[in-house]
This record gives sequence, C-alpha cells and structure tokens, in this order.
Amino acid sequence: MENISLYVPMNELPIARGMSVWAVSPEERDKHDQKFDTLSPTMGYISGEQARKFFLQSGLPASVLAEIWALADMNKDGKMDRLEFSIAMKLIKLKLQGTPLPSALPIIMKQPPVRAPSLKAPTSTMTSSPYGLAPLVPTATGLSPLVGSTSTMPLMPTVGATTLPNGTIGILQPIPTGALATACVLCCHCFCFSSTSSSPSVMSPMLSGPSDWAVPHASRLKYRQQFNSLDKQMTGYLTGQQVRGAMATTMLTQTQLASIWTLADVDKDGKLKAEEFILAMHLVDMAKIGQPLPLTLPNELVPPSQRLFFIVFFFLSLRSVTFEDKFKANLERGNAELEKRRHALQEAERREQERRAQKAREEQEKREREAREAEERRRIEEERRLERQRELERQKEEERQREIERKEAAQRELERQRKEEWERRRRGELQIKREQEQDDIIRLKAKKRSLEMELEAVGNKHRQISDRLRDIQNKKKHQKTELDLISQRKDARQQDINSLQKELEEFQRKLSHLTPEQRRLTEKLKNVALNNLPVSTMSALKVGVKEKNTSCIKLRDQLEALEKETAAKLAEMDRYNKDTQVSHQTYLLHCYNICFFIQELRESQRKQQAALEKLRSIKEEKQRELKQRKEQEEERRREEERKRREEERRRREEEEAQRKSAALTSFKALYPFNARNHEELSFNAEDIIEVDETTEREEGWLYGSRQGKMGWFPESYVERVTQSDTANNTAAAAAPKLPLQSQLSNALDAAKAGGAKSAFTPTHSPNPAPSETHGQQVVSNMLAQALCSWTAKTDNHLNFNKDDVIQVLEQQENWWLGELNGAQGWFPKTYVTLLGEEDTTDLSQLPMGEYVALYTYESPEPGDLTFGEGDVILVAKKDGEWWNGSIGDRTGVFPSNYVKPKETSSMSGKKKPEIAQVIRAHSSTGPEQLHLEPNQLILVLGKNPSGWWLGELQARGKKRQKGWFPATNVKILGSNSGKSTPAPQAVCQVIAIYDYTAANQDEMSFSKGQLINVLDKNNPDWWKGEMNGITGLFPTNYVKLTTADCDPSQQWCADLNSLDTLSPQEKKRQGYIHELIQTEERYVEDLQIVLEVFYKPMSESGRLNDEEMAMIFVNWKELLTCNNKLLKALHVRKKTGGDNMPVQMIGDILAKELAHMQPYIRFCSCQFNGAAILQTRTDNEPDFKTFLKKIATDYRCKGMPLSSFLLKPMQRITRYPLHIKNILECTAEGHTDRGPLKEALERAEELCQQVNEGVREKENSDRLEWIQNHVQCDGAAEHLVFNSLTNCLGPRKLLHSGKMYKAKSSKELWAFLFNDFLLLTHAAKQFTSSGPDKLFSNRNNTQLKMYKPPVFLNEVLVKLPDPSSDEPIFHISHIDRVYILKTDNINERTAWVQKIKATSEEFIETEKKKREKAYQARSVKTTGIGRLLVTILEATELKAAKPSGKSNPYCEVTMGAQIFTSRTLNDTLNPKWNFNCQFHIKDLYQDVLCITIFERDQFSPDDFLGRTEVPVATIKKELENKGPVTRRLLLHEVPTGEVWVRLDLQLFNSK
Repeated sequence: MENISLYVPMNELPIARGMSVWAVSPEERDKHDQKFDTLSPTMGYISGEQARKFFLQSGLPASVLAEIWALADMNKDGKMDRLEFSIAMKLIKLKLQGTPLPSALPIIMKQPPVRAPSLKAPTSTMTSSPYGLAPLVPTATGLSPLVGSTSTMPLMPTVGATTLPNGTIGILQPIPTGALATACVLCCHCFCFSSTSSSPSVMSPMLSGPSDWAVPHASRLKYRQQFNSLDKQMTGYLTGQQVRGAMATTMLTQTQLASIWTLADVDKDGKLKAEEFILAMHLVDMAKIGQPLPLTLPNELVPPSQRLFFIVFFFLSLRSVTFEDKFKANLERGNAELEKRRHALQEAERREQERRAQKAREEQEKREREAREAEERRRIEEERRLERQRELERQKEEERQREIERKEAAQRELERQRKEEWERRRRGELQIKREQEQDDIIRLKAKKRSLEMELEAVGNKHRQISDRLRDIQNKKKHQKTELDLISQRKDARQQDINSLQKELEEFQRKLSHLTPEQRRLTEKLKNVALNNLPVSTMSALKVGVKEKNTSCIKLRDQLEALEKETAAKLAEMDRYNKDTQVSHQTYLLHCYNICFFIQELRESQRKQQAALEKLRSIKEEKQRELKQRKEQEEERRREEERKRREEERRRREEEEAQRKSAALTSFKALYPFNARNHEELSFNAEDIIEVDETTEREEGWLYGSRQGKMGWFPESYVERVTQSDTANNTAAAAAPKLPLQSQLSNALDAAKAGGAKSAFTPTHSPNPAPSETHGQQVVSNMLAQALCSWTAKTDNHLNFNKDDVIQVLEQQENWWLGELNGAQGWFPKTYVTLLGEEDTTDLSQLPMGEYVALYTYESPEPGDLTFGEGDVILVAKKDGEWWNGSIGDRTGVFPSNYVKPKETSSMSGKKKPEIAQVIRAHSSTGPEQLHLEPNQLILVLGKNPSGWWLGELQARGKKRQKGWFPATNVKILGSNSGKSTPAPQAVCQVIAIYDYTAANQDEMSFSKGQLINVLDKNNPDWWKGEMNGITGLFPTNYVKLTTADCDPSQQWCADLNSLDTLSPQEKKRQGYIHELIQTEERYVEDLQIVLEVFYKPMSESGRLNDEEMAMIFVNWKELLTCNNKLLKALHVRKKTGGDNMPVQMIGDILAKELAHMQPYIRFCSCQFNGAAILQTRTDNEPDFKTFLKKIATDYRCKGMPLSSFLLKPMQRITRYPLHIKNILECTAEGHTDRGPLKEALERAEELCQQVNEGVREKENSDRLEWIQNHVQCDGAAEHLVFNSLTNCLGPRKLLHSGKMYKAKSSKELWAFLFNDFLLLTHAAKQFTSSGPDKLFSNRNNTQLKMYKPPVFLNEVLVKLPDPSSDEPIFHISHIDRVYILKTDNINERTAWVQKIKATSEEFIETEKKKREKAYQARSVKTTGIGRLLVTILEATELKAAKPSGKSNPYCEVTMGAQIFTSRTLNDTLNPKWNFNCQFHIKDLYQDVLCITIFERDQFSPDDFLGRTEVPVATIKKELENKGPVTRRLLLHEVPTGEVWVRLDLQLFNSK
C-alpha cells in the first residue's frame, strides 16, 4: 500500500498523532447534540438512568460503560450536559473501534471543536479524521517555504502499512526535503493541467481514472447490482438501516463493521452512495479473507468521484506560495516528471511481468484444481458404486434372513397347529368326560335340592306349629291371669257381703232393742195425756218423740239401702259364678284341642324325621358302596402288584436256575451305570448281573444280562458274588425255555457281525487303548484336581473347568475315566493332578490355606482369634506378621509365627477322602464360611472338636470354595455313596424350540426338538438340565414345557377357602400371574446384584475408564428403574385386592409399563459392543480375567459370570410375551382383563420387535449415539435422548441428514431428519465434511449446537417457492415460523422435500389412528348392570417432572377397555381439570376404576406421575344410598400427589 507524504509542521505533530484521535469533530458534536435532544433533557441535563439505557444499546459491557461514565462525568454530579454526553459518545465510538480507553480524560476532548475550513478560506486547516489521523494539509501558520530554506526540514509523517488486528497503524518515515518540494510542485502541476491534458501518464495517482481504483471490476459490477436492488426508491444512496441489513449477514464483529462504515463514508454524511457502498463491501471481503483493515482510507481505495475534493482542498491551502518558490518548483517539477516517467515505465514493465506470472500461476492452479476435482469425482463415483454393491448385498442378506424367518415361522406355525390339534382332541375328550361328570353332578344336585326343599317345607310346618303352640300357651297364661284377678275380686266382694251382713244383723239387733222402748214410750205418752201433764213437759216429750221418729226413719232408710245393696251383691255373685263355670268349660275344651293338634304335629314331625333318616341311610349306603369300590380297587391293585412281584420273583428264580444250569457268574453292582448307547447295559447299585466270563471281551468290560436285557458294562462298576451269597439267594428254578449262555453268545455274535464296537474302542478316545493288561488300572476313591479346563471332543469325554475335583474311576496310560457331578467320561491325565500325591500343589498356596497351631494363643483383645495347640486354622488373609483366619464360626487376627502349614498326606495310600452330603441348608455369615444348599457334596478336609468342619464345596458351575461349615448339617457318605452321587430327580421335561450352542463351559448345547430333563429351576432365566447323559445350564426362553407337571397354579399359595371357590381355569390364571410377579422379583434382584457385585467394584478399581464402563453396562440403572416401577405397580395391585387373594386385573398395568421400556432398545442395541469389549479385555489381560472371577465368587451370583448377567435383559423382554400369553389363554371370554391383556401382549411383542429392529439397525443406533454425544441441546424444552422411544412412533430413527444453508445469510446448517422431528444445528467450530459417513465418524470430534428448537413433523408444511426455479430453495412452515433453506443442488432439495413430506404424513396418520381407536373404545355401546359417573376435579402436589420444578400433567381414566383422557395443563403441579366421564359397569366385583396421571413429553413416551385404583365393589359399599360423593385419593408408586374425584354410582337393577 502506497504511503501518503504531506507537510506537517513540527508544532502540530503531537496534536496530529497523539491527541487528534480524541478530538471531537463538529459533525460528531452535531450528531451528539441531536441524540442528546432525543433523550428529553431536563434543565439541560439528562439523568444517569436515561444515559444508561441509551449507552447499553452500544452492546458494550456494563463495566466498560461505567469506566466511560467516570471519564465523561467531569464534575461528578451524576448527570450529563451536552459536552459530557458528547465526550461519552466519542469514547464509546473509539471503544467500539478497538481503541483502549485513556486513564485520564484528554484535554482536547474538553475543548470545543473547530470547524473545517471552506474552499474560500485557504488558510484554514482541514477537519481532523474521525479515526484520529493527522491532517492531510498543514495550516497556513505552520507552512514553511518550499525553496531557499537552509534550515533542516522536519521529517514528514507518513501513513505506513503496519497491520493491527482491525486495520493499520501509521508510522513516521523520513524523506528528503527536496522530494517534498518536488512532490508539492508536481501535485500543483497536475491539478492545473488536469482539465486540459488528456494524457493519463502526466496525471497524479490521485487524479487517475476509475481504472486505477483498487476495487476489482467484478466486485464493482456485483455490488453495483446489489446497491440497485437495495435502493428501491432510486434515491442514489443507502441509509444506515438499509446497509445494516445487508452487512448483518457477513458474520463480522460489530467493531469491524463500525470501522468499515467509517472508512466507506468518505463525505461523512451518514449515507452511502454507490461508490461508497462498493468500497464498504470491498472492505468486507478484505476482512473475510483475513486482510487487516487500514486505519485510514488509502489513496488507491478513495472513490474517483471523491478524489477531486481532497486535491482541491490540498492546493487551495498552497496559494500563498511565492514566485521564487513556483520557479524552483517548476524546475523540480520537470525533473520529477522525467523521473516519474522513468519510474512509470519501470513500474509498467514490472506489472506486466507480474501479470504474466500471475496468469501462468492461475493456469497451473486451474489445471491442478481440475485434476483434483476429476479425481474426487472418480473417488465419489467409486464410493457410490461400492455403496450400491453393499446395499444390494445387504438387501440379499435381509431377504435371506426373511426367508429363514418365514421358514421358521412356518415351522413354528405347523408345530403350533399340531399342538392345537392335539390340544383340541384332548379338550374334546376332557369335555365329554366333563359333561358326563357335570350331568351326574346336576342330577345329584337336583336330588339334593328336592330333599332340601322337602326338608325346608317340613321345617316351615314345624315352625308354624311351634308358633301356634306358643300363641296358645301365651293365651292360656293370659286367661289364667284373668281368672286370678276374678278370684281376687270375688274374695273382696265376699268380704264386703260378710261385712254388710254383720251390719244388717247389728241394725236388726238394735231395732229389736228399740221396739220395746217405742212401746214403753207410747204407753208413757198415753199416760201423760191422760194425766194432763204440763205443756212444757208435753212439748219436751213431743220433741223427743219427733227426734226418735226421725232417727227411726233414717235407720229405716239405711236398712232399705243396705238391703238393696246386699241384693245387688248377691245377684252379682250369682252372675259371676255362672260366668266362671262357663269360662272354665271353654278353657278345658280349648286345652283339649291344643293337645290334639300338638299330637298331630308330633306325628308329622316323626314322619319327616323318618324320611330324613331314610335319606341319610341311603347316603351312607352310597358312601359305603363307594368306599367298598375303592377298597376293591385298592385290593385289585395290590393283587396285581403282588402278582407282578410274584412274576418278577419267578422270573428271577428262572434266571437263577438258568444261570446255574449254564454255569454263569453273578456280579453285584457297586455303582449305578447309565448306558450311553444301545450296546451298553444300564443298572443301579446292588443289582445282580449274570456274566458269561468265557465270552471274548476287551479289557475292563464285561458282557452280561439283567432282567432280560443284555449289553456291555465296565468291570470296575461290579464285584463278583461269593458262593455263600449265591446260596442264600437261590430259589426254586423253573424249566428254562432257552439257556441264558446261548442268549449271551448269540447277542454277542450279532453285535460282532454288525460291526459294533464296545464303549472302550479307540473311537471313544483320541489315542488307541493299550493292548497289554498292565496298561490299565482300576482305582477306588481317588480324587484329582483339574489344572486347566478341558472341553469334550466326543460324546464319551468328560467336561470340566479349572480347579474342579474329579473322582477317578479307571486309569489308562494317558487317559483316565472319571466322574464329575453325575457325569462320567474320559479325559487326558495331563490335565489333572491327584490330590493325594506329594508333588501336588500345596494348599497354602491356594487363596485360603490351612495351618496348624504350634502353640496356644490367648489374647484379651476382642478382635483376636484365640486357639489351642494343634487346632486347624483356615487363613483368609495374610497381612505382614499378623494374619486373618477362622476356626468354625470364630474369626480374627493372630500372629503368623504361632502356626505352620498343614501337612498333606497321600489319600490313596493312607486314608480315603471323606465326602459329605448336605442335609440341611446353612447361610454363611462371612467369607470364611460355606453357603450350603441341600444335596450338595463337600470334600471334608479337616474336623474341629467345636463341631465345625473344614471342607471344599463341590458345586457345578461354581469355583471350588473352601470354608467352615457346621457338622450337624451334613452326613458322611459311605463307600458306595462316595463313589457315585445319586442322579438328581427331574423336576419336569421341556422340549427345545430353538437351536442353542453353549457359550460357557458350564452350559449345554442342544438342537431344536430335543427333550431335556430339568434338574433345577431355582434361576428363572437359566435352568439346569440333563440330556443324553450331559448336564449343564441352558436359557429358559429356548425351551417350552411338554407336560402339565409344572402347572403354575400349584405354586399359587392363596387362601384355601378362596381357592376352592375358583374354577380350574381361574386357578391356572392366578398361578401364571403369581409366576409373573415372582420372576419379576427375581429379575429385579439380579439387576441389583449386577450393580452391587460387578458395577461398583469395576468402577472403583479403575481398570476400566468411564467410556468402557458406559459401553459395557450402557444404561443398566435405567433398566432397574423401569422394572422397579413395574414391580411396584404389581405389588400395589396385589395389595389392593388383598394378600393371598385373586388378582382380577393385571393387563392394564402391563400395557402401561411396557410402553415405558424404551431403555431396553438402547441397551440391547449397544450390548454387542459391550460384550466385545469385555471379551477382548478378558482374553488379553489375565489380571482383568482374574479380577472378574474374584468378584463373581459372591454367593448371590450363583456361579454365573458377568456375561451371563448381561444377557438377562434380552432374555427378560422375550419372556414377557410368553407370560402374557399364558395369562391370556386362561382368561375367559368376557373377562374385564381380556382386553387390557391383549393390548399388553401387543405392547410386549412390539417391544421385542423394536429391540430386534434396534439390534439389526446397529448403524442407526450408532449414529443416534453419535448425535447424543456431539449435539448440544441446551435450548430444548426437555431432556432429549435420541436413541430411545418417541412419544407415539416407536423407536426413534434417523431417516436423513446433511448440510443445508439459510437462503438469505448463507449460514451453514447441519440438518437431521428423524421420524418425529427435524433438528437444525450449526457447528460450534468451522469444519469440512464431504458426506454423512465422515460426519458420523468416531474420529470426528466436531461439536454441534442446536440452531432452533426441533420442528415436529405433525405440525409442519413443506413447499417449493417455484417448482420451475433452478435455485435449490424450499420453505418449511412450522406454526408461526417459516424457514427458508437452501441445499447444494436440486437433487438434494428434492430428497429433503420428499422425505419430510412422507415422514410428516406418516406421523399425522399415526396420531389419527390413535385418536380413532380411543374414540371407538368410548363410543362402543355396551350393556351392563349400571354406570359410574366420574368427575376428575383436580390434583394437588404432583411430582415435578421438569427441571424448572413444574409439570405438564394430564389424566387418563380407565375401566377395562373404556378409556377417557383429559386435556393437558402446562407448567403446574396442581392442575384443575374438572373433567367428566362415564363408565358402563359389567361386573361389580371385577371392574376396577383406574386413574393415572402422566407428564406430557414431546420427545419420549409420557412420564408417569402416579396411579390410584378403586374397585367398583368398594365404591358400592362406601357410597350406597348416598348420592354423588367427593373423595380424595392418594397416588401410588410416587412419593407425592393426590387427586380429588366425584363419584356417582347408578345401578340399573339394584335390589
């Protein structure tokens, strides 16, 4: 970049370079004042709050703005005037341009700005540049003469090209004074003659035409068109807002854009003309390619139309030059012109050479670029061809797999049809038998009902008679009471009569006394009258007489009244006597009638009792007949058994007689032997076998017969019977039909003729058997310990693991015959070592060694182990001089110098090993003790007087463990028992439905269709079985039951009374439900065991990093969470119905919980990677393998390694459809649980299918995992897990991905199309990728950020702006937002549009079907016994499901297949729905109202917020005759939450 050299006076250099940057120009001051006025100042000031809001629009940090405020607020009054505001605005502008703030406010900023000189004032100075550059023209006062000056001229400041981050910085370069004068003269000359001269060679560079403008011609045309498109009003300029919109897409910083605007706005009018806009865009291009921006605009970048302004202003300032100066300048100008032309020619030649070189380089680069592009096209074409070939191969493989699956499905279907046909025939037979039995039951029930009705009639009649008798007795009592009352009244009246009679007699007596007195007085009165008594005397007498007469009259009246009353009493007494006599006669008659009726009733009752006795006797007779029949049947069976035994005894006697006649030898079996092929003979211990020793045989094998069967057997398994034993067992012999010796000879000859070989032929062993007799040796009770594992090569070989203890039965040169866990076979002797040999491994070197105490050790410390001299101690840990050991149930530490290693003795020469069998289980309380289970075998190593023995556990599939155990829990096996462990009894028999190849040494392989005898079913996923003499573990989901011996209904322990009331089908159904719950409990325990036994030690040991742990265990904790929820829901349902009571509904729980099992998809998809890592680390690192074996010795693992546990999730999800099918088959038609069970079965099968698809679509899963790790979803509304289930579309699938751009800004985006949404991302750092393969590469550590929230495809509309357009642009409309996107070509656009449309239609159709299904379930017209009206009012204190502490809950109310769903309420924990629904009731005692609350999720199935259940029977019991009632129900399976409901039960036929 050329430098611009101008005169600058010495006294203005500091201002020009140091302080001009901080100067505020008048134009800036004007703009600042305008802004100041827009803020509505008060009294010439603006407040701090107004300034803060305005300054924050600059985008600067608050701390920087505070520093600017401190500099600008000169008087520190907390407000700003115009000058302070202008200073602040200037400082903000300089800070945005990258200029650091000064520590103190420059003085020049406090001075008022100086206006720039006009063209008419040549002596005025030019306005300083807004970027702080020195003035281009010196002032008149500082102008020095051009010629004749003898003083030394100052160095001229020039604008250099040293770069800064945002532009260039000026530096001072000295040039000679003569050059300065010449330059001035030349410039003046060029200005004077520019109007008349047409030769461009004599013009100054400042006046050169547009061809010398540094902006390329192509850029001028391009940005001229853009300017025209933006200048829609044809004004000839663009405002700041218009330019800002165009520059916002350049991705430059705000500081760079501000610098570009300052440089481009040459005339400082706040607008950009066409050339200024072109200049601005050219500067943008320079900044994009990394070139620094200049601090001031270089001359070659000044638009041609703007250059005249600078030149005129320059030369106007030189008008004060003198004539001498002009003359000298003219001379200098001539010389300079010549020199300039020479330089111009040289410059032109140099440019031509550079142009040619540049052209040659461009041609070379073009050829190389074309070659690279051709090579890239060939590579891409080759990759496409390979991809097509791989796609064809993949399609062929998929077609082959589908064909295999179709064949297997057809075979399964044929097998199923066969089974159904057999079951149909069986059901027909059972149905006929059942109908016959039902007819008998119906007939007996009818007879029973008739008898009960007769008995009830008799009872009713008896009750009626008893009631009548009771009424008569009551009436009798009442009449008796009345008679008593009448008698009492009679006695009272009799007493009254007696008293009246006494009074009458007294009155008569008095009357008799008064009659003579009356006569006497009458006579006296006559005498007085005759004697003429005085008047007074006469009056007195008359008065006396009158009184007496009155008294008499009164007495007479009283007497008459008494006589009347007496007569009335007597009449009443006569009438009462008469009535009493009639009533007594009536009472006697009534009593007679009652007695006669009672007699009749007793007679009737006696007859009825006789009828009942007759019926009872008939019943007893029937019972006796049945009992007699049973006894006869039992007698017949006993007779048959006796005959069979007699026949067997007779046959044995015949055989004995034949043996005697043929001179055969008897052998007695010491151990049981199971034939491995049809040529061998099976027998049990103590059996007698007849052997013809003259028969030609191989060493160690005999040919004999037992019970008519003949074959080969090992000689070491039998012993010869002595003559005394033979004599004792001899019985009478029957005439033999054929000599046994000839039978044996004929059978042996036939075997030889058929080319049969014995079990000890070389085909049974890799090495030929020795022919010499001394090469074989039969041993007894010899034990050998395996040094390493051995896998059988043929059927008669023995499988064993390292450290297994094998019982040696026979020894050859290099091969020994041994027995392990009931299985016998041959094995190489180099793989084992005898436990009794002197050169065997010392027990002290084993993990738990045995030591003998040398001295007695006593210690008062509680943690020490005390012992006496000679005690045997089992050492568990050695830590320096103090060891940790145990004796029996006592453990502790002791000094190591008190003990010595226990000496081992030869078992074969001195003492036979003792084998003990566990008879009672024992749980270990520490690692030094053994965990015993019944029937296990223990090799006794030592005995302690305290009752605790030391032994080694001989368990299949487990590491040989040493420890202490109580002697009372075992029994010592005898010599025969020690040699052979009794074969365990088979629990049931299963048939293989798939082929299985053993993955571990303790497993067994089998083919489809083979029968397996199950020996142990303790583990629900891995059973122990036996097939063809081979014992091992096998997965339960590879087999099915063949008989009903293992009916789960027998395992359901319910209340006996309730169990008797259930039908056989319902019993079986409850058994399957119980089996499901039990297996779920054990499965959850296994998941927890993995975390505690394997995950925690592996994580803490540091042997695996976090990434490897994540790949092995994936999301194990999420699996545990899912199954814990399912198990808790099952327990709540069982508890709701009552303990040991039938479970009426279970399908709804299974359907709900199986919909949330999406973690299984991710786990099963990533399981193979984890298994590969585990296998690789185990094979390559012996320490890691030892570590895994050590932690797997935990008794809870039951001898299974980690790899077996990692298979359990896959096995469990395949068991769910089988469990549900069993329950569904036992669920009657019309049962309320049948519909939910069908839905649960669909969910379970769908889950299995999704897991299978996830496993098959490993590439899709890996890409989803890559997206999960490389895309930052910070702006998503909820946590987004890509490799999981969608809300309603099953597992998430990545359908398409690629690069696209925003149409306006050309911003690069990476788009990912899933089956439920479209995700747009952008790269956090720029990177290049030629395709999706490189994008999803593990080496690609690119981090993407979410550009916009995910676009859900059920709310999206895709369209093309113009189908005929060649531009690859398309529109995506999502609710209220439109995305305009662009692809690289038309084909990519077509692919994106088609895939988005197809996926959106599928999404919408799925939601439509879901809504229609729910609507149909509600709209089906059903009849029932009533209806239940439910109103969900509200829920309170729900569980928060979002990080914000809120939820988006909705409620689902179900009763069987009837489903109602409320609306979703956002961001609340206390939703108020007020939601009504109605259910039809079919069965009061089976229908259950279930209320479930979910959290509406966008990217995954809805989250569970709680469930509550209310049986309809409970509602009827609590709400009967009460009308609608509001209840508060607690939500189960969650820590918090409750729901308020209003219930109204209406029964149609209520009684």
